[in-house]
Amino acid sequence: TASSLIRTTGQLAPGAAAGSEEEAKPQPEQPVIRLDETQERISKLDINNPLLIVAGAGSGKTSTLCARVIEIMRQGVRPQSILVITFTNKAANELKDRIFKYMKASGMLDIAGVVEDGASEEEQKRRAFSHMPHASTFHSWCYGLMMRYYKELGWSKCPMVAATESEHKKILKLAIDQLEDCRRLVQCEFMLGIAPPASLEEEEETEQPSIFIPDAEERWEVVLQKAQERTGFSVDAYKRLLEEEGVQGHYKPPKTGRATKFGERATATAEHLSLMRYLYGHLYVEIGSGRGLVDYNENPINYSTSFGGKDLMSQIMNFIYHAKARGHSSTAYPQLERSVLEAYNATLRRFNLVDFDDLLMFANKVLEDRDILGLVRNEYQYLLLDEFQDFNKLQTDLVLRLQVGIGRVTAVGDERQSIYAFRGAACENNFRLFLERFVDAQVEKNTLEGPSTNVVAAPVTGRGSMESLTRNYRSHRGIVDLGNIVARDTIGNSDLLRRLRVPLHALDSVPVVPVSVWDTRDDEEEARIFVRRIKSLLDKKECKGSDIAILSRCLNFGAHRPTGKIEAELLRNGIQYVLRGGHSALKSKRMQIFMALVRVVANPEDDIAVDYCLDALVNNVGPAAITKIKESGSLGRLGRMSLFDKAERASTNTSLLPKNARAGLQAFIDDVRRWQMEIDSKSLDEIIRAMFKEYIMEVEEDAGMAEALKGEQDDETEEEIDPVLNIALAIKDSLYQSPDLLSSEVTEGGELDPDAPCSMMLLRAYSSQLCLLSSSTEDKGVVKKPKGAQQQKGAAYESAVVISTVHQAKGLEWEHVFLPQFNECLFPMNFRGPSSADRARAILDPQLQREISQASHQHYREEGRLAYVAITRAKKGLYISVLQKYPLTWMLSVFGPCMPSQYLPDVMYGSNKAANRSAKEESQKHW
Repeated sequence: TASSLIRTTGQLAPGAAAGSEEEAKPQPEQPVIRLDETQERISKLDINNPLLIVAGAGSGKTSTLCARVIEIMRQGVRPQSILVITFTNKAANELKDRIFKYMKASGMLDIAGVVEDGASEEEQKRRAFSHMPHASTFHSWCYGLMMRYYKELGWSKCPMVAATESEHKKILKLAIDQLEDCRRLVQCEFMLGIAPPASLEEEEETEQPSIFIPDAEERWEVVLQKAQERTGFSVDAYKRLLEEEGVQGHYKPPKTGRATKFGERATATAEHLSLMRYLYGHLYVEIGSGRGLVDYNENPINYSTSFGGKDLMSQIMNFIYHAKARGHSSTAYPQLERSVLEAYNATLRRFNLVDFDDLLMFANKVLEDRDILGLVRNEYQYLLLDEFQDFNKLQTDLVLRLQVGIGRVTAVGDERQSIYAFRGAACENNFRLFLERFVDAQVEKNTLEGPSTNVVAAPVTGRGSMESLTRNYRSHRGIVDLGNIVARDTIGNSDLLRRLRVPLHALDSVPVVPVSVWDTRDDEEEARIFVRRIKSLLDKKECKGSDIAILSRCLNFGAHRPTGKIEAELLRNGIQYVLRGGHSALKSKRMQIFMALVRVVANPEDDIAVDYCLDALVNNVGPAAITKIKESGSLGRLGRMSLFDKAERASTNTSLLPKNARAGLQAFIDDVRRWQMEIDSKSLDEIIRAMFKEYIMEVEEDAGMAEALKGEQDDETEEEIDPVLNIALAIKDSLYQSPDLLSSEVTEGGELDPDAPCSMMLLRAYSSQLCLLSSSTEDKGVVKKPKGAQQQKGAAYESAVVISTVHQAKGLEWEHVFLPQFNECLFPMNFRGPSSADRARAILDPQLQREISQASHQHYREEGRLAYVAITRAKKGLYISVLQKYPLTWMLSVFGPCMPSQYLPDVMYGSNKAANRSAKEESQKHW
């Protein structure tokens, strides 16, 4: 039985115990799941009542969660009725692997054809997935939900996912251009005396209206008609003028009098040959300038007043991410922020795209339908949540929709490890809601109708419980004690955190191992000390290079690179290292081009992907030709024409492009059309290989990425298989292994056959799977080797020391961890404080003063949790360096005296820490 898998082991040795991220492989006679008394008791609590498990670092949360899943199935629940949600694809795959092993060892998979002698483990997993609980990230599960119900959300076809920040910025650029056109539209209507819609008049009475106009194209048609009637504006004459002058690209106004009938300002300021912009310029010269109106061509929107910072596009994108992750309505913001958010969302929809926050938002929206909610609740009756502290508001709302009134939910999390507030994670809100709705409340059990309810008999009401895992199996006692001290300072005045917080303790049998704290003169001495210790560990063969990590608060601090001197010293001593936070294979140039190509075939109206492919794949077509193609379709019509349609027309337009460019464009269009026609006759595997053979194989990879991808090759494979193709095919296999993510239109009510003909829906699902995985895949980075160093394939990462940010290190562990530059303003990073304008307003505004003070406290609590995560990654050795002087001279004038981090206890550093802190407090302003 499944219960025979669970063994009470009492106190286990670190590294070989329950919950260790790298558990030793069990002997054949030993049980697969190894639990201590507390873990076993928690896993067997009533499966029909809510359960919150507060699991400290290294306390065995994954083993406990998997044991809980096994316990639910042992009590007779169908595996397909269990939904396990976690934060990353890596964690989801780990959960799948563990659950598969546990089910296989227990005999739960002894079903005809699932587990057979002679079949490889991968083949067994593929067969078993349809008989296992569904383990996934929230985004993947929400996309599967959207594929099934996209028509109910008003989509004509299932949208695809825009995953990368570069794509989001291209969409934002189009949205900003659209806002400028909306401003011109309103002024054109005013100049022509066209009354605004009644709905807009009502909005103006109540609040400042949005700049964005959803029905702008229809209203431009009216403006064009009125302009032709009143001012003699002629589209045909306008086109003839451009053709006569040979204008294709940046327009230079002719010096003849012909330009005046369209307005000199219109011809002088137009750059992209937008008919709407030229029409506005014409009307402004004819009407607007005489009335003293502002010329919007000369006075574009000033975004810097609302979005500060050097990189304006990044600042605006950060605002959009922040607003959408928190589920905020656009109407909650001032006019400009509201307009940007609405234009961005409308542009996504226009190209049939969604981003990650849209997946969560639309999943919540589709579950507002009570019939659909009932179906989904009936399908997934038991819900288990991993990394609960990292959920944002939209994700927590989904949990409440699925389980309020039911209560068959288990959540595992640790508020001490909540380090994703910048992504919208709402740690305290998550735990507060769970405690209010499930643990502290009497949960009224809703009865699900239908014969397929697969629920173990439960009482009418049930009270949830909260349990804690407090025994750390990962680290030695000195590391555990230091982690407790750091975590203690992150509670603040929160009664909720006091209720959740239980200190971790190491095993009684584990001796106290001192944590090394080095007082280094500067970053050069720090590098020498760190590398000397690392070299000693490697020379004595105490560990491999991959067992050592150097964790930095960030890899780039303006012009300063905190690990730069350490990297140079490692190479000087012949030690390889790998940077986490560099490029992963899924973010390589060739993979990004392949993803764009798949999106074009699946949805030719995706202008972002078409633009990317034209630039990267089409012979003899460069930026200038692409600009001509984009502009050609806007002449003579106001209705939107997709970039693919423009390209198709341009391929036969002899006056627009030269012969060789037209030939390359025509070949690309023919291939896309051919693949679309072959979808119903060829398998997905065949289509993927055809795309690679005909286009992607010829693309040159960036040098650094090409070197990294070589390390991904299989040493035992004689045939040289393209590593990017390997990844593309592996993601295709993962899609077939998770058919429950797909709509019934793809599966046709049965199991997917990898050799069966593809379909457009399946290709779209594959495209979105690529995007979902590429955005959250584990990032191995690029190996840096000393000059002349030889390295066998596949062994690079094993011998390389890891250099990583703390955020990238979340969920991982190493034998030895080094923390450089553990100083105030470096770790923790300094609170940037309010803008100059807010600082001035705060002098007279007590409420704003309180908000700024609260933001400061929140910042340092988040930094404290980062320090806790960094410290608790270490198993055996923890080495901390404190600088006596800042790496760069400007830091002294900005930050004040260089002093140890506030997260380093005074007793570990020395008596001068308190004196330094007093000096700094005297020298620094409150802000």
